[in-house]
Amino acid sequence: MPPTKKNKKGNRRGNPAARTAQPQARRTSAPSAPSAPSVPAGPAQDVPPGLTSAKKTPPGLVPATPPSPNLPAGLAPAPARPAEAGPARPRGTAQAERPPAAAEPGEPPASTADDVPKWAAKAVEELLTPTYWLDPGEAGEPFSATIRFSGRRTDVTGKPQPRDSFWQEETVDGIIPGSGPVAVTAEVRGINPGQWTVTARSVARVGGRPYRSYPPPGHDPDGVYRVPSPRRVAIPAEPAASIHTSSLLRSKVPGVVRFAYATLVSLGVLVGLGLEALLLSHGHYSLFRPMLFSVIAIVAGVIGGKGWYIAVHRGKKADGWCIQGFVAGAAVVVAAAALAGPGIPAGAYLAAAAPALLIGMAIGRPGCFWAGCCTGRPMAARWGIWSSDRRLGCRRAPAQLLEALSALISGGAVLAVVLADGLARSGPVAVVGLAAYTLCRQFILGLRAEPRVWRYGRRVTGTIAALALIAGIVLLITG
Repeated sequence: MPPTKKNKKGNRRGNPAARTAQPQARRTSAPSAPSAPSVPAGPAQDVPPGLTSAKKTPPGLVPATPPSPNLPAGLAPAPARPAEAGPARPRGTAQAERPPAAAEPGEPPASTADDVPKWAAKAVEELLTPTYWLDPGEAGEPFSATIRFSGRRTDVTGKPQPRDSFWQEETVDGIIPGSGPVAVTAEVRGINPGQWTVTARSVARVGGRPYRSYPPPGHDPDGVYRVPSPRRVAIPAEPAASIHTSSLLRSKVPGVVRFAYATLVSLGVLVGLGLEALLLSHGHYSLFRPMLFSVIAIVAGVIGGKGWYIAVHRGKKADGWCIQGFVAGAAVVVAAAALAGPGIPAGAYLAAAAPALLIGMAIGRPGCFWAGCCTGRPMAARWGIWSSDRRLGCRRAPAQLLEALSALISGGAVLAVVLADGLARSGPVAVVGLAAYTLCRQFILGLRAEPRVWRYGRRVTGTIAALALIAGIVLLITG
């Protein structure tokens, strides 16, 4: 019997047996919440011949990256970097080699650091200060160097934590060939306190200049090496591999003497006040009111030094002082006291306060040299002195010592005139001495390593100092 039209339609869709053999979509009720798609347990179907299906990646593993089609023959692709390993952190911040883990029982909560000021927490925090010594060579152009510090804590008990290992890169610029040995020191923070094994190695950069560690190979490993005279900073024959954490005030940096700044500044204040009292007593003047104004001037100078430093760094740093602000703050109070009447003639008060201030600064200013602040520019000249800014130790222009010398010469000259002519007639000499020191300091600032925030600052200050110097000379001649 010939097939009918209905039979043709049924053949086109398949007979009932064929329809029964085809897979049917399973009807399920709509879920109440969206869920992640499931992964079939068996191998995927419809895989082209010659290829294997992708298998399910076990938890905690990252699937391998397929090779790039544009990779030259014979080269393997670089391994994929783990997600938790980031780039090198800026200096002063250690990069842990493992991702952060949950706090162990007995560990202090992370929020305790917020209970104290930031500067106090930074001062008492345990840190490492490893140093790498390099040889800059004898000739060539200034160059930069990158040192990678890495370490692991050796006194770990139990499972190591992320803060028990670190790596940190330090890049320093402006290394001058011919300047002698160079020390690169890192501040490694954010680690657990204890005993550490630290290694350091140079990192080659594209287009960078090659350099080697110091002492150079072939030297006697048992010998003691030191930086060029007049400093006698010892250089170890081999880098120290074992270092213990310490607070910032107890850390060791080549060329830096801790507590030297506070000691010399305090000594300068005491010597200045003592000298002023002796001059007033020698002139048969009362001491109470003039000395009270001088103490207030010192307090104003401290406030001015801190405020000037914060203003220069635009509020981003508050861990230093500025001698320019100290002089400005003290000078304002001294001038106000001279006008208001400190109980003695204004000229006599200025004549007693000026040499005391200048000689006191001559004693305290070398503290900056030993503390590693207000450093001069790196240089290879023989009149340079090896010093450190707590990060880069090398031969530098001794800017701090030159300022101390200028203050000493100015204060000594004023003191000699005061002793010769008496306090009553030496007021203009005090103005001349302070103006001469300020004017000399503007030239010395050109030797400093840090850049100037305001390009016209030295010119404006120098102009005012020059006008004051001229006015003092005129008063000295006419008076």
